[in-house]
Amino acid sequence: MIPKELKKIIKAGDDFLISSHINPDGDAIGGMLAIKWLLNKLNKRYIIVVDSTPSEKFKYLTDFKKITIYSESLKIDFNIKNLLTVDVPNLERLEKVNKLLPKDIKVINIDHHESNSNFGDINFIDLKACSCTEIIYDLINLFGMPLDKDVAEYIYTGLVIDTGRFRFSNTTPRAFEVAAKLSEAGARISFIAEWLYHTNSIETLKGLGILLDSLDINMNGRMAFVHFDNKYLKSEDGSKVDTEGFVNYPLSIENVEVVAFLQETEKGRVKVSLRSKNNNINVNNIAAILGGGGHAKAAGCRINGTIADVKKLLLQEISKKIGIRG
Repeated sequence: MIPKELKKIIKAGDDFLISSHINPDGDAIGGMLAIKWLLNKLNKRYIIVVDSTPSEKFKYLTDFKKITIYSESLKIDFNIKNLLTVDVPNLERLEKVNKLLPKDIKVINIDHHESNSNFGDINFIDLKACSCTEIIYDLINLFGMPLDKDVAEYIYTGLVIDTGRFRFSNTTPRAFEVAAKLSEAGARISFIAEWLYHTNSIETLKGLGILLDSLDINMNGRMAFVHFDNKYLKSEDGSKVDTEGFVNYPLSIENVEVVAFLQETEKGRVKVSLRSKNNNINVNNIAAILGGGGHAKAAGCRINGTIADVKKLLLQEISKKIGIRG
């Protein structure tokens, strides 16, 4: 249940900065835009700022272009008083957006990660929610506002992304109930499915082939690695690849229980996405050891080193959970 204190603070406050983690996914983008919709209805002043460019995959969402990318030259025409974070386990995940925060800012933290550090003045962390947009759906209902097509699509996008099209283990009966309400409110269920999962650029399809060529199976077939090196990511084709959902391809291999998708975003710096389909292997715990976090079956971190270094480190940590070396 949404705490009444959260409603009170949003209703009384103004001059909001809305933000989410670096490389925002569909739940983060949908959640920020849904909060934007609510603040618009309440006649509040706000700006949405994130550290990195959101994927064009979500450009079908109304007001997608209102998401501002942080830059040193960014000028905001009001003094920020409130920070409202969506899908963020800790403030460090805002990256350079932290530079915009005054010392006396009030922080409202809305999330569903078990790794959340409760960094806000107000923390609403619902581990039972399948997505952050499900939480925001409840918040909007608390204000008694009827849904329209735009906000229904914001919320539905987060719902469908974070449940993996309603197939992940976090998919609850309520997720279907909320989806039905969003459909009734005008969310284009068929269009969104077609656009998100059956529409790709040629660079993305070629990139998937390159990624699968890097497949490396370990631990008697129970652990899989795939990776993109920095040279590819900086290439003309690599810079256009949408990697959303790529990690699920090696996870679909029979007997594979854990996958690490490695992206060398900078020389000597690797972004790690971890997935598990074994209830006994909590990848959030593994990511936390390495400075990251997330959920039991989906987590991530960033590690200094080469692809080979990071593989070795992950094998050491994951072998402790699986009980097999190499």
